[in-house]
Formats: sequence, C-alpha cells, structure tokens
Amino acid sequence: MKKIFGILIFTFVISVLLATTIYDIQYTTEPGPDGYYPSPLDGQEVTVIGIVTGENYNSDNKFYLSDPEGGAWHGIYVYDYTVGPALGDEVEVTGTVSEYYGLTELGYCTINILSSGNPVPEPISVTTLDLVVPAIAEQYEGCLVEVTNVEVTEAQNDYGEWYIDDGSGECQVDDGFFYLDTVVPPIEIVIGMEWAIIRGCVDFGFDEYSINPRTPDDLIDVVSSEENTVNLNSEFVGCYPNPFNPSTTIYLNLKEDGMVSVNVYNLKGEKIKTLINQNLTSGEHHIEWNGTAQNNVNVSSGIYFVQTGIAHDDSDYTSVKKVILLK
Repeated sequence: MKKIFGILIFTFVISVLLATTIYDIQYTTEPGPDGYYPSPLDGQEVTVIGIVTGENYNSDNKFYLSDPEGGAWHGIYVYDYTVGPALGDEVEVTGTVSEYYGLTELGYCTINILSSGNPVPEPISVTTLDLVVPAIAEQYEGCLVEVTNVEVTEAQNDYGEWYIDDGSGECQVDDGFFYLDTVVPPIEIVIGMEWAIIRGCVDFGFDEYSINPRTPDDLIDVVSSEENTVNLNSEFVGCYPNPFNPSTTIYLNLKEDGMVSVNVYNLKGEKIKTLINQNLTSGEHHIEWNGTAQNNVNVSSGIYFVQTGIAHDDSDYTSVKKVILLK
C-alpha cells in the first residue's frame, strides 16, 4: 500500500511540474514575419490554472487570467466560454491558443472554477515607454500593470482611447472594461490632467498596446494616492470637469452625516472663497464653483486648490484637489 501511495504522489508531483502555465504560452523572444510575437504554443490546446485579474472585458464575460505568482509573461486574455468567473477566482481553463492580429488569446474554452476570493496578483510597475516598444511591451501583454505620475497628452477620441506620459514616452489607455461617461460622476479626460496611478490589463490591437482600467478605482489621482485611498471610494470624489471653464462641480459621497466645509485657495495659499460650511446628510452632494472669488468677481486663469473638510462624530477627513481654470 505504501508503495502504491508513493507512486501516486510521485505521479502527482510530476504532473504538476510538467503542467502548462500561462508563462509557457506567452514567453517568446522571436518576432514573427509581421513583427508581432506569436506564442510558441499557437494552435495548441492547453490547460492552465490561474487567477482572474480582470472580468467582463468589452461588456462581456471575457476576462484576463494570470499565473498565481503574477509578473511579466504571466497574463493572458481569455474568451468564448459559458461560465463567467469573477475577479479573484482561481480557475482551470482548457482552450486553444491563437493569435488575433498580434494578440495572444486563449479561446473556445471550458472553465472549472476551483475557488473564489483569492488575492489578485499585484500589478507590475512599468513605465509608459515600456508599453510602446514591442520588444519590451510584449512581456506585459495580458498582464495587470500600473504606471505612476502620468499626465494626459491626448484626450479621449471617438474610440475611447487616450494617451498618457510619465516622461519616458507616450502610451495608450483604452476603455475595454467600462465607458468613462457612464460612471457617476462621469470622468472627462483632458490634456494636462495628472494621475498618480493608472492600473489596468494590457491589450494589444491596431499595432498598439494599451492599459485598460478595470473600474474607476484603477484611476487614482494625486490627492487620493497620497492619502492611500482610491478616488471613487473616498468621500471627496473629485472635481469635474478639470480643467474647466466657466465652472466645475465638486462631487462628495458622504458615508454618514457630517459637518462639511469646501474652500478654494490660490497658488499663494490664500483662501479666496468658501463654497459651503454646513451640516450635510449622508449620500451624494454636488457643489459648484463658478470661478469667482468671495466678492463674486471672476478670478483669472490658473491653478487653484479645492480643500474639503468632513467632520463626523468619530472621524475627520480632509482632502485637497488641484483644479485648473482655462479661459
């Protein structure tokens, strides 16, 4: 009996060691004749086990999958199946590896959900330039990545694409998971807007790699990053539009009733206007600033700071958001 048990254990260990991984599908240093990097397993049926890093891509059950350890070469796009897994699910996927205009995919799949609620592998920290050069960017295809301290260099076009730069080079951001104008408050992308962190799954199409934020929580502004909070989960959601002309709206989402003050400061640190200073009930509140000082005189174009203070019975919250008035 011990001998049989030992053989079974040995067989299991060997099967684990020889199992196909997403890394096996993705890793390559050989470009194809078209300049893309096809999978060495292109056309083969494989079975892999991974953690879901992005769900409901393109408003469908398509998703992104990662080897549990995460990292470069460890992500892949999965489509065409009947069972829709959720973020953090550990799934076993059997499907066929294919190349779609340079994007390595796993399709025609059967899926077995092994467990749920698992930690999602940490995003890979990259530069915007890393997602431009194919020989470098290919390793991040299908992976969850993040870029930091970026500025918008091109506003969103009719295809939902916009561009950012961290100073190293310009890369694309796309709306594969959600449309920016469908969230509350809507997110308007304008040239010069700064983001502390942008996270998302990397897609490839029309000769460009792109970061696809999974939810608004993947778009983190400077204030929210410094406070270690995600923008749309904080009580001070933000100011939209920004830059603005002639007015911008401050969006609040109070967790409970509280005393709220919203003040506007100039670059010198001088308070130029108090927008509100009163008790507000829990829920959403929209407060408009029309670009005027306390005496209702129009202020000049430039950078201003909206400071929001929220006092609850058991906690206080303070945040500052930079806004730009353009005339």
